[in-house]
Amino acid sequence: MALLLTGLLIAAAVPAAEGPTVPYVGRPVAEVIDEFRAEGIPLAYSTGLIGSDLLIVNEPIEAEPVALVNEILQPHGLTLRTIAGVHLVVRIDRTDSTPDEATVISGGQAGKDAGIEMIVVSASRYEISRDIASSRFKLDQRSIQTMPDVGEDPIRIVQRLPGAAASGASARSHFRGGSTNEIGIMLNGQWLFDPYHVRDYQSIFSAIDSRAISGVEVYTGGFPVRYGDRMSGLVLMESMELEEPRHTEIGLSVFNTSFLTSGTEEGQSWLFSARRGNLDLVIDPKFGEPSYYDVFGEFELELAANTTLSMNALFADDRVRIVVESDPEELEQVVSDTRNAQLWFHLKTRWSDTLTSNTVLSATTYDNLRTGSTADPEKMISSVRDERQVDQFSLRQDWAWNPSEQHFVQWGLLGMYGDAFYNYEGSAEYFGLQALYENQPPSLSRSATAAPEGGSFALYVSDRWRITPKTTVEWGFRWDDQAYTELNSDAQFSPRLNFLYALSDKTELRLTWGRYHQSQRIEELQIEDGVSNFWPAQRSDHIIAGMRHLFEGNYALRVEAFYKDMTSVRPRFENLFDPLGIIPEFQPDRVAIVPQSGRSTGLEVSIDRAVGPWEWWASYTLSEAIDRIDDRNEARSWDQRQALQGGVRWTDQQWTLSFAASVHSGWPTTDLELLENGTDPDGEPIYVAVPGLRNALQLDTFASLDFRVSRTFELKRGSLMAFFEVSNVLNRKNVCCRDWDVVDDDAGNLELELSYDYWLPLLPSIGVLWEF
Repeated sequence: MALLLTGLLIAAAVPAAEGPTVPYVGRPVAEVIDEFRAEGIPLAYSTGLIGSDLLIVNEPIEAEPVALVNEILQPHGLTLRTIAGVHLVVRIDRTDSTPDEATVISGGQAGKDAGIEMIVVSASRYEISRDIASSRFKLDQRSIQTMPDVGEDPIRIVQRLPGAAASGASARSHFRGGSTNEIGIMLNGQWLFDPYHVRDYQSIFSAIDSRAISGVEVYTGGFPVRYGDRMSGLVLMESMELEEPRHTEIGLSVFNTSFLTSGTEEGQSWLFSARRGNLDLVIDPKFGEPSYYDVFGEFELELAANTTLSMNALFADDRVRIVVESDPEELEQVVSDTRNAQLWFHLKTRWSDTLTSNTVLSATTYDNLRTGSTADPEKMISSVRDERQVDQFSLRQDWAWNPSEQHFVQWGLLGMYGDAFYNYEGSAEYFGLQALYENQPPSLSRSATAAPEGGSFALYVSDRWRITPKTTVEWGFRWDDQAYTELNSDAQFSPRLNFLYALSDKTELRLTWGRYHQSQRIEELQIEDGVSNFWPAQRSDHIIAGMRHLFEGNYALRVEAFYKDMTSVRPRFENLFDPLGIIPEFQPDRVAIVPQSGRSTGLEVSIDRAVGPWEWWASYTLSEAIDRIDDRNEARSWDQRQALQGGVRWTDQQWTLSFAASVHSGWPTTDLELLENGTDPDGEPIYVAVPGLRNALQLDTFASLDFRVSRTFELKRGSLMAFFEVSNVLNRKNVCCRDWDVVDDDAGNLELELSYDYWLPLLPSIGVLWEF
């Protein structure tokens, strides 16, 4: 069940016109809408959505005109959205009273009418959308604006889904116990390469302009075989649909200054978006200068009646300086320069009524230079210079064959070549408590270079059958291999099986089993931690059972249980106490995590409702994420046993008011002890700092309440939307880190002193958006 991040604005009641009762079944939908328009009801539709042959299939129960039109539209995957007082016919919202994938459930009228290619068999799929009947990649940018969230970020918004875990400071998420690097992000058919700003310090924002996209599809597990080389989930996006000959937007907020323009004319369309981050303008320079911008462009050309070619380009540039200690004698700062450019061509061809293909040719170039230093003579003096360059070229082709309403086949291939260059130098000296850690040398120095190169390859096939009017089965497999890792016999074979059964018109059952592999990508060499080799591909087996039911009164309930068994888990490096360090690889609390295996299990329950101007949603997740290390279970550092998400939104033609809350169990943490370990030649005690059992403790519960209000003003030219929002309204101190120091007790002996650092405090923001 998709979180109710988007919703329909259901029209206000209008007295029904009086007159004799006339049967509606069999009449054209457009004819009925035109009759109400003649009576003064503000209805609008596109003939592309409602043709003259679209007929009413059921006799409506409603009598009020707007409600009646909404009812006769439902079986066709359509509904009404109210914009500036006009009831506009749009494709159905995933969070509306009709099912999401259930719009194509075989037991209902929509399922009988829908083609099998539209049936979604996989469990754990969420679509935050206004328009799923024709596209499964739709997230209306308006929904992002009306949901309180830092920076109006389309990647951050998925953190409100069941099964997602996030700190709130980073735009990266964990899905169902997996690492953040196990989530793939795709835009317009292209896998995005590290699409984040401030990547060397929490990846605070994504490089995707929420105003430029119109679709998001999220898989938190169990995704189809056409998507590979990821173990946990997917975020799939498409750029905004262009419906107006010309459209321009200019936005200004605490976080961004943005400009967007788009246009369409016969046979071609274009979109251009540019954003500049404003944090460097609002933050005191003594704390740093996070300067960044991104540009996205798309040009689409209709080459023939059944062929279109689009050219896409995404460029992100960061010049970020973060200062955690501004005293010149103890200066601690990191500077990150990053340039990330991707260019891809997407050719879409419909060869016949049953055969289509998509071909994507892409090139990526990426440069990152991180330099940093700490100068604290009581803790650590360190410096680092980390240079990385990556170039990639890829060709991907996907085919789909739909010979009948009962059969749908997909297959495809991927070829990618990449080369990377790493040049790393770093050193550190330790003092005070940092020098007391067990087995900690007084100093460290590390220097390494690497230049891997080689290809990646993939093949897949899937076959979907509608066995009975209520039952659909999909099987498939994919093969992946990588040449740059120089590992023998590491090709990956991933079979998957999905099952969908419609228990009734309003209830559906989904079962998924699948094997998912993830290789270590060419840009993920752990050279900063002294590792110059690639690890074998990881493997995760997913078992998912899901049920969705629609109740009377626009209630939708979704329940999913999942089990993930992870093997060949890649070793990783973490900091036990402080994940926010600017040079984390040299901190003395840095440890290597080498799991034998991993496991994640959970139960997710979510419910939503939309009625009139109100809509609300809530979800509860009970889960566990563990690693098996030295024959003992250890909680993963982002394990949150219980999580509760919820939100409510009220809207009319001018105002929108929304609240969203997030509460979850505190993440695991580790204790630290200071022990005597003999005496020195003068008889003074020698101390050693020994971490306790890793992740055996738990931080306090995390809770955040966010708020947003906006108002739209109609202007002579376009409209102006102004908003005010506050993250963490209650200014709750959510602990992120434990900071230890040594002090003398009353007897002159050393002891540990514990303090805490916190995630984001109360964070207000204001902004305006002018559209014309």
